[in-house]
Amino acid sequence: MLSWTSLYSFIGNSLMGTTATDPVRAAEHPILAWFQTHQRAVGIAAGVVFVLALAGWYVVESGRRKQVQALNALDQARNSMEAGNYPEASTGFQKVSQNYSGTDAAYEASLALNQVRMLSGQSQLAVDDLRKLVAANPPGAHGAAARAHLGMALENTGKPSEAAAEYLKAADLAPEVFRKVDALLNAARTYRLAGKEAEAVTVLSDLIKAYPRETAGVAEAEVRLAEITRGK
Repeated sequence: MLSWTSLYSFIGNSLMGTTATDPVRAAEHPILAWFQTHQRAVGIAAGVVFVLALAGWYVVESGRRKQVQALNALDQARNSMEAGNYPEASTGFQKVSQNYSGTDAAYEASLALNQVRMLSGQSQLAVDDLRKLVAANPPGAHGAAARAHLGMALENTGKPSEAAAEYLKAADLAPEVFRKVDALLNAARTYRLAGKEAEAVTVLSDLIKAYPRETAGVAEAEVRLAEITRGK
């Protein structure tokens, strides 16, 4: 078997047109002389680089496979949900959330699990779980989605004022304009359900001022604002 030292000796000899047994010619070539002197160190360094590269590839490939497996499991659970098989969907979403914690699929599974709970009449359970989720500060759009889901769950439990507060937080966190506008419309709607028309007016007025009229949802905000303020 060719050792690292033999390999580098061969490379050096090939480059310089000499052999390790030719001290005179080796002395004439500083690079070859350096290779001959440091063969062991160079071999070890090359071995370390190879091992690190292999380890890096393994980590990347393992992460990719984990993500694919998580997405496949998530799709299966979603199919069960769409088919109305809520017990099976709930089990599937729980497994994705637990087995692939920290991935995008896991966050999506947690949200979908609580959608199933709300559809199954378990809105209070959804509220409790979503409070834990938002307390963990999910990254990016997941945080906005978690707040919006918590707002829905609170609505379902008869707490429109608390729901409105969560919708406002969802609007602050949402990265896309259409999600911000949707959350603000929901906040105004639930404030109105709670009998807080002044707060609803403020939310709608601020929304209309913040975005161009052609933005989706702004026309709806104008209609809702007119409904509240008509005759006032």
